[in-house]
Amino acid sequence: MNKVADARDDTVYSNLAYIAPALMAPDPITQAILAVTGAALCAGSAVYHATYTRQGQSLDVSTMLTYVASLACAVASVWTMWAWAVLPVAATGYWMYPWGVDSYWHVPLWALATLVMLSVQSGAWALLPGALFAAGGIIKVRQPGPRTALHSVWHVLGGAAGATAMWVV
Repeated sequence: MNKVADARDDTVYSNLAYIAPALMAPDPITQAILAVTGAALCAGSAVYHATYTRQGQSLDVSTMLTYVASLACAVASVWTMWAWAVLPVAATGYWMYPWGVDSYWHVPLWALATLVMLSVQSGAWALLPGALFAAGGIIKVRQPGPRTALHSVWHVLGGAAGATAMWVV
């Protein structure tokens, strides 16, 4: 069955999990930036899951990639505020060329960078968000489809992994 503009889908509302990292952020600047990138992903992904259009998918992809970049910047900002300079560069590229980027490579690479930095900062505590990122990765690789309950779980795991990373910081 082809859904058109169905805002009642659970995959629309599971995107709210992407706000969680902002709630756990260690400082007001990180909190503000993660709130913006998390809200952008909530909106972009919700548009896609409500409409299942190519334009909606472009919003979903570009905001997802910007979100994971913002988590890496947040962890790196513990060492230097200059880490935030990476985010507008990454976001601009992702917004301009969402179809020229392979999210199956970029998302895990940003997650890996985030977890490596977190492990240097906090040791074994990095395993907590790492386990959540890995669980989400397993779901994504299984490719359950964007209209499934497992896809909603993937959203929640992504938000929980980011929030746990901020808690560890």
